[in-house]
Amino acid sequence: IPPSTMDPKSPTKPAVQRFVVNCADTAARDSHCELLAGNSNPELAEKIATNLGIKLAGAMIENFNDGECNIKLKDSVRDANVFVVQSTCPGKAGSTRTINDHIMELYLLVRCFRRASARTVTAVIPYYGYARQDEKRRPRVPIAASDVAMLLEAAGADRILAVDLHSAQIQGQFQQCPVDNLSMFEDFAEYFVKNFSDKYGEESQIAVVSPDADGTARAKFFLGLLISKGVQNCSLVITIRQKTVSTVTVNLIGDVTDKDCIIIDDIIDTGNRVCTCSEALIDLGAKSVGAISTHGLFSAKALLKIEASDLDYVVVSDTIPMGPEDFAKSDKIVQVSCAAVLSEAIHSIVTGDAVDHLYSIGQE
Repeated sequence: IPPSTMDPKSPTKPAVQRFVVNCADTAARDSHCELLAGNSNPELAEKIATNLGIKLAGAMIENFNDGECNIKLKDSVRDANVFVVQSTCPGKAGSTRTINDHIMELYLLVRCFRRASARTVTAVIPYYGYARQDEKRRPRVPIAASDVAMLLEAAGADRILAVDLHSAQIQGQFQQCPVDNLSMFEDFAEYFVKNFSDKYGEESQIAVVSPDADGTARAKFFLGLLISKGVQNCSLVITIRQKTVSTVTVNLIGDVTDKDCIIIDDIIDTGNRVCTCSEALIDLGAKSVGAISTHGLFSAKALLKIEASDLDYVVVSDTIPMGPEDFAKSDKIVQVSCAAVLSEAIHSIVTGDAVDHLYSIGQE
C-alpha cells in the first residue's frame, strides 16, 4: 500500500503521510468507480485520481456563447459509483467564473449522472460555498447554506463529502443524504510539528488563538492535536472583535506575552480579520504570529494585506485553487493538500470501510 506522494517542486506540500489503497486493484473494480472533475479545481481532482490509482472520467464541460453550461460525458457511467469533485468557490485570479457558476455546473453534473443511470452520485465539495449564510440573523433573508443543500438533494446527490464546513450544523441541513465533514487539522498539526517545532524550540510558549468566540471549538481541537503530538507549553487564547462605524476594538481572553501565536480559522476571505488579529496580538506582547486556515479565498487585496502584515506565515489547504500569480503576491502563503484526506474518504466509501479515522479527535 504505497503512501500518497506529490511533486516536491509543487508549492502545495503534503503533510501527513496518509496511505491509500489503489482503487484499481480492489472492490472498486467490481463496483465501477468513476471520478470526474468540474471546472473549479481540476488540479485537486488530478491529485485525488493519482492517489486512488485511477484516471479521471472523460467529460466536456464548457459554456455556450450565452454562458449556459454545456456538459457531455464521454464515457458510460451506467451502474457506476460516481464521485464528482467541485469546490463551489470563485475561479482563479483573472477568471470571470463565480461561485454561482460552479454551483450550477455541479447541479447539472449531478443531474447528468442521474439521467445516465449512475448507481450512486457523491458530490465531493472541498469548499462549500454559501456556508457562512447558515442562519437567519435578520428579517427577510435566506438561509443560503440550507438552500444550497436542498438544491443538491433535489439534483439527486446520494452523499456529500466536504472539508471543514464553516459550521458543523450544515450537515443537518441535508435531510436525505449523509454528509461527511472531513478535517484538515490533523494534517495541519502534523505540518506544524514538522516545519515549525524546531524553529520555535522546546522552551517556546505557544498560544493557539481563535479570532472570535465562534471559532473556539476549532482552536481547542487544534490545541488538542498539538498536545497529542508532543508539543509542550501550549495554551488557548480567544480574541473578540467589537466593531463600530469607525473603529475595531480587539479584546483578549488569555495571555500572549512572549508567546508564539497561531491563529486558527476556517476561511480567510478579505484578510481583514486575520491581519487585525495579528496586529493586536503583536501590540499585546506576542513574540510572533502565524495563521492556519483550511480555505484560502483571498478576495480583493487579501494577499497584499497579508504580505504587509505582522504575520510570519499563512498555511491553507488547496480546497480553493491558487495560481502562480497568487503566490507571487506573498511568499508567506503555504498550501497543504487535502487530496490525501479526500482520497481516503472516497476509497473507504467505495469499499464499505468506516471513515471515522478522518474525524480526528485530539486531546482536550
